[in-house]
Amino acid sequence: MKEVKIGILGAGYVANTFHMPAFQEIEGVKVVAIYSHRKEIADSFSRTWKIPKIFHGEEGISKLSADPEVELVDIALPTNLHLTATRAAAENHKNVICEKPLARNQYEAREMLDVVRKYGVQHFYAENQVFMPQVKRAEALIERQSFGDIFWLRCRQAHLSQHSGWFWDPKSAGGGVMLDLGSHSIEIAQRLLRKTPVSVFGWASKFTRTMQTDDNSLILVKYDGAQLLQAENTWITRGGLDIHIEVHGADGSLYLTNTREAGISMFYVDDSTKQTGTYETIGEATQTKKARLFPKMDEHQTLGFVDEFRHFLLSITIGERAIETYEEGYKVNQLIDAAYESSNTGKWIQLP
Repeated sequence: MKEVKIGILGAGYVANTFHMPAFQEIEGVKVVAIYSHRKEIADSFSRTWKIPKIFHGEEGISKLSADPEVELVDIALPTNLHLTATRAAAENHKNVICEKPLARNQYEAREMLDVVRKYGVQHFYAENQVFMPQVKRAEALIERQSFGDIFWLRCRQAHLSQHSGWFWDPKSAGGGVMLDLGSHSIEIAQRLLRKTPVSVFGWASKFTRTMQTDDNSLILVKYDGAQLLQAENTWITRGGLDIHIEVHGADGSLYLTNTREAGISMFYVDDSTKQTGTYETIGEATQTKKARLFPKMDEHQTLGFVDEFRHFLLSITIGERAIETYEEGYKVNQLIDAAYESSNTGKWIQLP
């Protein structure tokens, strides 16, 4: 691949823990600029990852996007800033990656899709989980009819709390767990089933009454081939990140998980600080640093980020469409909007 110079918008958890470690493992990538609204955060990120250019403040997004050295803008910001950042990147004729969910709702997502099309830039929807090795293996098995006709797919996405406070604010996030974790399940089902969704039923609740957003949800999706997706999402399950996927067909079933165990374990008697290095994790959303622990094998790899970004950068090099673009992100937002409508009305919602 040719060298691609990247500017990152956002210096929080996802950029530190997943994006930067992944970029460092891909030949031909050079991160040349970082933006955070607060200068001290941008400075810290720059020192940690040795990034030469720093942008901050009210005009930082537009200034990084206009920088002539930046070729690809990576959006790792709160969801309410995705449209602003996409517009800034596209108007400056920069290719753009945007973290999931694409937008707070389908209308913002549609506007984002329209603007990248208008300026003819390549656009990438950063749904990392479809690039997880287990999901890619499942996709290959399904393609050769290993399980016969698929009739049921179950996805469970669960952990406790969130990494940043903005997730709890509907104005910033656009929704709660149904949007945040449900977007993973929706796109995984789309990659595995390759069918057209026709109707949606959603249920969402606030078990923790102090939250402004839903912290538990269930999404049912019917497809044109009579398949059903059952997507369970929660922010209040203890025990760390739980990704669990089941595929059931006429001739067999598949069970996928890569989060609960890691093939290695250790035992600690206190909250040791020696278990992890800079921006390493024992496992995403792990609640304790003592007793029996299961340290993950480089989550930026096992959760799909390295293969995701490598695919996007290869798409730029060869000038071909990626498998995850703003079009896929827009469809996810459409479906989740319908799930929220169903949750409010108690009825199945037909999709356009």
